[in-house]
Amino acid sequence: MIVDDHPDQAVRSAAFAFLDQHAGRQGGVISRSKLEQGFVFEGRQVPLVGPQGIFKPAVMSAGIPLTITTAAPVAGRPRSYEDDMTEDGLLRYRYRGTDPNHHENVGLRRALQTQAPLIYLEGLVPGALRGAVARLRRRRRRRGHCR
Repeated sequence: MIVDDHPDQAVRSAAFAFLDQHAGRQGGVISRSKLEQGFVFEGRQVPLVGPQGIFKPAVMSAGIPLTITTAAPVAGRPRSYEDDMTEDGLLRYRYRGTDPNHHENVGLRRALQTQAPLIYLEGLVPGALRGAVARLRRRRRRRGHCR
């Protein structure tokens, strides 16, 4: 369980309020430029996205990402990652690359272990994303099925 008095928790709470303020009235849709701009927390600028899909702003110290972002589909181009939605409406978010010990993948596992809430940003069209606060959960393995 995440410790509420950890400084990162205050940043998460401020980020969730920012998302609600800027995307809540728009059906959860927010521009990438607004996410890149982010908000000011204790005198420091806190963007909500970076160049990679798994993102932790420099102001956060625990190593757990704040946001995960999927790229918007582009007609005629294969997707960068094989993220998809399951039949029951859950996001299947793939690790970055093939190294499970890459720091971003380690951060995702820590989010799962601590149940730290993340902001999930779904790319709708280039420059526009739909945001939601989510927690990770382990994928249930079906008998005879593993990946």
